Amino acid sequence: MAVQFMYGVLVPVTTPKPKLPPEADNGVWSLYVGDLDPQVTEADLIDKFRLIGPIASVRLCCDSFAGDSLCYAYVNFFTSLDSSTALCFLNHKELKGKPIRIMWSQRYPLTRKTGIANLFVKNLHPSITSAQLQSMFSKFGKILSCKVAAENGKTKGFGFVQYDSEQSSMTARNALHGTLVEGKKIYVSKFAKKSARTVAHGDAMMASLEGQNKNLFIARTQQKEIANCHIEKLKASSLAIKNSTHPVHYSSFQSLGEDLIKQKQHRNTGNRSFVWNSSLHMLER
Repeated sequence: MAVQFMYGVLVPVTTPKPKLPPEADNGVWSLYVGDLDPQVTEADLIDKFRLIGPIASVRLCCDSFAGDSLCYAYVNFFTSLDSSTALCFLNHKELKGKPIRIMWSQRYPLTRKTGIANLFVKNLHPSITSAQLQSMFSKFGKILSCKVAAENGKTKGFGFVQYDSEQSSMTARNALHGTLVEGKKIYVSKFAKKSARTVAHGDAMMASLEGQNKNLFIARTQQKEIANCHIEKLKASSLAIKNSTHPVHYSSFQSLGEDLIKQKQHRNTGNRSFVWNSSLHMLER
């Protein structure tokens, strides 16, 4: 134990311990290995990971009925040092031409399932890989998982970064949101599950439709009142003309109606045109 003098007194110096991986399960340290090529076998995984150290076991997860690979596996080491080294040096490295994604196997995956400390990153340049994305975000805290979404070898322009704490994720979001990366301004936000996004979008749509229906109701009510007002004026004018000895000319009524239609033409509401035309038709009859 190291010591140092402070105010003439010997005091012990404690060095901070590095963050340990999750607790070992049955004496082995387990890694989750995802984004595997469908053709990867357990033998391929053993050949890849045994260069790090002795492997306790490898399990490639497959469909229970068809037997096809589910494209993820678990690799177990005897020591935390070997598992940490594998995570450090093999994460995002290629296996059968496809980058693999490695993270600590979580016995209680509450954080992963709830999306806590998980960020959504979009508007990424096509050249950005998962390894580059992790390097970009790693300075803000310990990353549990990092991935750039891809399909048929081509990136989709968005990815996900999950930290071990909410504080780290918010620090990264505040620092990197709106920054330029390879000439593109990236967008960083808290990750939300598809179900939550669907509900939020549905609520917004309902609110929008309710607002539109309310405005439409008000507009139709107002136009009906205006139409009735002009019809009453036209009727009053026609009665005065009928009582006179001069012939009735409905052309003046027609021009008045056309003027009113032109005033409302910019709103392009078929209902308004119908109201005016029907009122003129009533008068001419």
